[in-house]
Amino acid sequence: MQLQLRPATEDDVDALLSILNTAIPWLTERGLDQWYGVPWRAEELTPGIAAGIVHLVSDGATPVATMTLNPDADPAFWQPADEPRCALYLTHFGVDRSRGGQGIGTWMIDQAAHRAAGDGKQWLRLDAWKSNTALHAYYRRQGFRHLRTVDVPGRGTGALFQRPTD
Repeated sequence: MQLQLRPATEDDVDALLSILNTAIPWLTERGLDQWYGVPWRAEELTPGIAAGIVHLVSDGATPVATMTLNPDADPAFWQPADEPRCALYLTHFGVDRSRGGQGIGTWMIDQAAHRAAGDGKQWLRLDAWKSNTALHAYYRRQGFRHLRTVDVPGRGTGALFQRPTD
């Protein structure tokens, strides 16, 4: 497997949507309401693509995963006491389900932590769906520590995790 990570372009929108949308039935089959069972839409990704923060992972010429590496914290979750500027925020993280279990997610997280360190950030942070305890365990295995869970009305996410970048 020869993985490459690069910023996504407008030409990648269909591949990004396909990758993210393969996760929805997989999550639903596991009894999770993550991403609300609603397919992703291009307009949810295009601002991040334009900002250069949405990334595509390919295995050769085949797109296999995506993640967004956002320098800006979600203020609903990360408060001034968290020193939001000391971290890079991993969001919209997805591996095409046909490629699950191949270590792609681990590789991506390591790449994200390396990028954060290169940007002078102390932490790689993310928020996970509160009810997805299997995902919480996965992130812990990847070196993340659960900081707290916050309740924001209308949002199912809010389990906050971070891992050092060094």
